[in-house]
Amino acid sequence: MIANVRRSHGMGMGGAMRAGVFAVLLMTGLAFSTASAWAQDQETAPPVQIPAQGQAAPAPVDPKPADSKKAAEEAEDQAMLRVIGEGVQLMRSGQPRQAIAFFDQVIATYEVRYKDNPDRLYCGSSPAEILAYMLLAASQKPTKSAHAVPNTWGAAYFFKGFSLVELKDLDAAKASLERARDLSPYNPHYLNELANIYKSEKNWPLALETYQAAKEHSAVFAQSKEKEEQVALHGIAFIYSETGKLDEAEAIYKQCLAKNPQDAYAQHELDYVTQQKAKQAQVH
Repeated sequence: MIANVRRSHGMGMGGAMRAGVFAVLLMTGLAFSTASAWAQDQETAPPVQIPAQGQAAPAPVDPKPADSKKAAEEAEDQAMLRVIGEGVQLMRSGQPRQAIAFFDQVIATYEVRYKDNPDRLYCGSSPAEILAYMLLAASQKPTKSAHAVPNTWGAAYFFKGFSLVELKDLDAAKASLERARDLSPYNPHYLNELANIYKSEKNWPLALETYQAAKEHSAVFAQSKEKEEQVALHGIAFIYSETGKLDEAEAIYKQCLAKNPQDAYAQHELDYVTQQKAKQAQVH
């Protein structure tokens, strides 16, 4: 999303990376599975009573209000998935401002649904990520229950943030990406993109902390572990080089090249760091 401001080979959400993220986020994890809820329903459903011979069959029982509410929410979730898809198509066709209206519709839907929910709310794209958020909530003070909500909500904030970057409204983009991060604090993609904005602001401590979190969580929760780890490492090394930690930056870029010799960005930045170290040696 945000290119490096110092050198030409930026590592924002552009080029090939731009094309891949839409498919990843829309096709994996956005549709919240109802399998667990269905299984729970089967466990708690009352046993079926078969009338004895000569007895009348029992009158049908109206569905429980809770069941009707759940069915309505599931239908709404599917509708919001379609809405966010329409917004992404507008983004891809170069209409970020129009796309935001669709993302805002999704955001408003879930803000209304959960406005009175006292729990900590989290979006997760896998059972492991959701479980991690449940454990996170249990460890926080004051203690609160945690509630998993549709991943579409967090994705809407993310895509809105991306659209706002395209419109060069970085303050609003940062607020939207921070909201996506709050709903999915272990999502490495959200963390990397938010760190890119902190980096553009030259908020080195916060950018470094956020990139490091993205790197840590990419091993477990990333849809594309290698890509998210690479983005995080690039960001960390960039900050080290900007803050005078050239040895640390050099070590990370060499690590990136050892994993991927075709990493042109790491090679370009390594050349820059080598030049800076040579200049320092001449001065001393």
